Amino acid sequence: MLFSDHVRRSIARIFTAVCVFGAGVIALYMLVMRFAFLSNGLSYDELYSAITASPQFPFKYIWQEMLLKDVNLPLFNVLLWGWNRIFPFTITWMRLFPALTGAAALAVAWFLSPAYWSRLKKYIFVTLLAGSFILVAYGRILRTYSLSVLLTVVFSLLALRFIYRFERGEKPSTGNWLIFFAAGLLGAYSHYFCAALFFITALVVFLYAQFYKVDRGWAFWGTAIVFLGWILWFARALSIVQSSAQTWWIHTPFLKASLNIITFLLGPTWLVVAILYGVVLAGVSVLFTYKKNLLKQADFVLPLAQIVLLCGVVAVASWKVNLWLDRYFLPMLVSVILLFTAFLEHLRKRHLVLLVLWPLLLVGWVQFFWKLDYLSWPEYNGWREAFTRVIQTEKADKLLVDLSKVTYPRAAIMPMFSFYIPEGVDLELIALTAQNVSMSWETNPKTYILVPLCSQVSMIDSLVSMRAETDGAPLLFGHDTCLYTASPLVRKVRNYEKNILSL
Repeated sequence: MLFSDHVRRSIARIFTAVCVFGAGVIALYMLVMRFAFLSNGLSYDELYSAITASPQFPFKYIWQEMLLKDVNLPLFNVLLWGWNRIFPFTITWMRLFPALTGAAALAVAWFLSPAYWSRLKKYIFVTLLAGSFILVAYGRILRTYSLSVLLTVVFSLLALRFIYRFERGEKPSTGNWLIFFAAGLLGAYSHYFCAALFFITALVVFLYAQFYKVDRGWAFWGTAIVFLGWILWFARALSIVQSSAQTWWIHTPFLKASLNIITFLLGPTWLVVAILYGVVLAGVSVLFTYKKNLLKQADFVLPLAQIVLLCGVVAVASWKVNLWLDRYFLPMLVSVILLFTAFLEHLRKRHLVLLVLWPLLLVGWVQFFWKLDYLSWPEYNGWREAFTRVIQTEKADKLLVDLSKVTYPRAAIMPMFSFYIPEGVDLELIALTAQNVSMSWETNPKTYILVPLCSQVSMIDSLVSMRAETDGAPLLFGHDTCLYTASPLVRKVRNYEKNILSL
């Protein structure tokens, strides 16, 4: 009997070690991949980030003419501006900033994990964060996503620490409270969904503080101060949205948008179905295990509240403005991974063999990561190639730019388009209007028209409003940049009318 117990313990240790090793190898590989392809060209939104951090403009001008006139939260742009004052203003060096920020989230996740977590549970959480294909894919994107994920990790783990201390009748230290609220305020200025997650987290902390009657003042007043520090910016951004004549949000049917978000965060449909089975299995087990004490299990309650309440807030807000866009939910992935970690730890304690779900999930994620071919594209939007064609092949000195779909502050627009114009090249960029579209066919050679965010619908809308048509098929660069010369549509209509009258 003793021999049998010894054998079982040995098998359990070996099995656990194999799972730990497999998960660690995948996590290490995905950590390295966060720093791959840093020299790839910038997307449309990334160009705005680059311009708002450009050394060619003083910070006061950037703040007043760009950031204050934009609905996006400014923290990432401000930090990138500071980064560019230390390191070279190149794509590779700029991409290194979010890549390092994303990597820092892993270190923070390890050191801020609650003390009551086992070392294995910490390891599960960190490896899932490291191995998430979409966190890796967006880890080098020159936008606020990595920063918001980092800050969500900070205040979520601190919240779990607080609740654990409340349960024991202990007060969190003043330093931890200050870090919690500082992370919340910074998160609220990094991404709107991160802001929502913080206030949801703070609400959960406050409810537990009320229940255990510990540090209720800190939980309430600290959150109130953060809210007051953020709501002024939110009100200003809301006024910009309401006064804007343009609509730039994507309208997707709810069910399709929901499926897009789930697959964006978790992987292909077959993997989502497998995860769903695992979640149902773990959820039923948790319910039967804790029953009436379930609400005291903060490791399950906090991430579940974050997920459910955030989706509820988004659903309400989307009656006015559609927010069901996949990449917006990246900060919520921290909550999802926290919940997965709690489920995996619970299943491991019930049946050790179920720990294999952990490395299997990472295998599914890395397999899907390899299919994200856009990661290796040197250019996505094609601006670099388009300007190369205009400057080197066409030898043009003027270029008309269709800004009808551009929604960023006016002061940032032309610098964004000038990003890929080499120093010393004299290329004049002219905003396309109905009054100057004739430049395209009145000059010799014809002046080219550049269309960012190009699609069939946007091209038709632009050509109809300009009463022009393209000379043949437009040149397509990357996935959403068009270049073409035009002819007047009215001339063809008049010729057609003359032919009809001659009959």
